[in-house]
Amino acid sequence: MGTGAGGDSPSYVGTGMSSVRGNRKTNLTKPIDKKTKSVTYSADTPDLLLDLSGTASATVSKTGAIQAVKVKNDGYVSALASFVYNSYTAEGTIDDDASPRYVKYLLNPNEEIILPTTRAIIGDAVGEFDGTAVTATAPDSNEYTDSGANTDDTTATDNVDNSASNTTVYLEPYTSAANTTANLFHVGDLIRIRDEVMEITAIGSKADLANNTLTVIRGQYGSTATSNTDDEDAVRLPFFNAYHDYDKYSVAQSDSLGRFKANNFFGYGRALTGQAGLTAGSIAIQFYTQGKAVLSIGDASANTESGLTASTAYEFDIGVDGGTTFDNLTFTVDSSNTKFGGSTGIIAKIQDALDTQYYTAGNLFEKKVTVALEGGDIVFRSGSFLSTSNIIIGAGSTGAAEFLGTGRIPAAATSHPARLETETTPDLITNGSTYKQIFIRDDGYGNLIWKNERTVGTINYETGAIDWTISERPNAEFVVSVLHTSPFSGKLDGTTDGRLNSLRQILGNTPQQKCEAILTVTTY
Repeated sequence: MGTGAGGDSPSYVGTGMSSVRGNRKTNLTKPIDKKTKSVTYSADTPDLLLDLSGTASATVSKTGAIQAVKVKNDGYVSALASFVYNSYTAEGTIDDDASPRYVKYLLNPNEEIILPTTRAIIGDAVGEFDGTAVTATAPDSNEYTDSGANTDDTTATDNVDNSASNTTVYLEPYTSAANTTANLFHVGDLIRIRDEVMEITAIGSKADLANNTLTVIRGQYGSTATSNTDDEDAVRLPFFNAYHDYDKYSVAQSDSLGRFKANNFFGYGRALTGQAGLTAGSIAIQFYTQGKAVLSIGDASANTESGLTASTAYEFDIGVDGGTTFDNLTFTVDSSNTKFGGSTGIIAKIQDALDTQYYTAGNLFEKKVTVALEGGDIVFRSGSFLSTSNIIIGAGSTGAAEFLGTGRIPAAATSHPARLETETTPDLITNGSTYKQIFIRDDGYGNLIWKNERTVGTINYETGAIDWTISERPNAEFVVSVLHTSPFSGKLDGTTDGRLNSLRQILGNTPQQKCEAILTVTTY
C-alpha cells in the first residue's frame, strides 16, 4: 500500500495490527465487534458473515463505520472468505446492484486476512474510473456557479420567491426521488438566489415535486432577504470567502490573514444521480506569485553607497496591483547615511514612505508593498497573491529630485506581473521532471497539506466544503485541480444504490464436505 501523509505506511495485511491515516492513527488491537460462525459446505449458497448494508442480527454484524475488518480461520479445515464489491462497466455505471462481484480467499487453519474498508470497486477492464478531471482551473469570477436547479413558485405559495420571510425553496425540475434537483444539495450548504445568500437547514422528502424542497435561513453573510415573483430563478452554489460577507471580494481569494472557507468546492462534484463528490487524494491548489518590480543594480549590498544626496527629497511614481498610479511618492535621504542598508538607509526610508501610504487614504491605501535588496538588486514586491498583482515604477513629475536614474539607481524598473509558477523541475540526468512543493494537496483523509509540510485545513469529499489558513499566502487567488463524480468520489458508501463504492458484505464457505469450518470476523 502507499505511504500516508508524513511518510507513515498503513499496515493491514497479514499480522499488521495498526494503520496510520494521515495524522490519525487507528489502533487495530482494539476491535469494536467480533463474531464467530460455523459454516458448512454449500455448492452455491455461502453463509453471510458481515453485511454493511443489511440488518443486524445475532449472527450478522451490521455496520457502516468500520475502518478495517479481519477474517480468521479458527477451525480445523480450510474455509473460504468472500469479500463482496460492486462492479462498474463504465465510469459512473454500476453493472448491476443486484449482481455484485466477489474476491475470494481460501484460508487454511490459523490463517487470516485483514483488509481496509476503503473505497473499492471491481471494474470490467484495465483502467481507472477517475471521473471528471479539472486541471489548473480558476474558480468562476462570479464566485458562484449555476447548480442546475431552479426555483418553482407555481407548486406552492409559501416559497422564498413570494416573500422575504418564507423559508422554503421549491425546486424544479423533478423526475423522481432518485433523479431530482434536491439531490444537488446538502444540509449546511449555502445557496444564492439572485443576490441573496441562504443556508440550508433541511431537505424535503423528494417524494414528489411538492416535496422537492430546501428549508433555509434567509439573508446570510451580509445579503438581504428579498421577494420577487419570478419563476425559475437559478439556484446558485456560491463559493465566496465565508470568513467575510459575500460581497467582500470580487474573486474567490484568501483574506489578509491567509484564510479561505467555502461550503462547496467551487461547484464541482454535485450530481443529480449516481456518483457525486470529490475523489479523495485528487485535490491540488496552486497560488499565483506576487507581482514585483526590479531595479537591476547587480551588486548592491547594505553597505553600498547609493549615490543619492544626503538630506534630499526624492520622488517616483508607483502603481500597485492594477490600481491607479500613486504619483510622486517622496522619501528623504538621511542626513548622514546615504547607503542602501541600515535603519536609516535608502531601503528603510522608501519602506517608511510606502508604509505611511498604506494607512493613508489614496491610491496606496491598504496596498501592501515591501522593498528589499535581493541578489544585489532593489526589489519592490506586492503584498498580494492576486492574479492582478503587479508593481510598476515610473518617474515622478513634481520637479523634486528624481529617484530613477540618480546615483546607482537604474533609470527604469522591470515589472514582473503575477503568474502561475512552472509546476515541475526538470531532472537533467533522467530527462524527466518532478513536481515542485508549491501546492495545497489533500492526503485522502480530508486533511489539506501545504507543500507536503504541514496540515493547514480540511476538505469534505462529499459536500466539497473547504477551509484553510496559510498566513504566508494572504490576499491570494488560486487555481484548482480535482477529480470528481466517479465511483471513488464522495463518501465511503456501501448502501446507496447507484454509487456503491466500498466493501458490502463478507461471505463464508468451506470446501470440506464432512466438517464445519469456523470463521471469526473482527471489525475495527
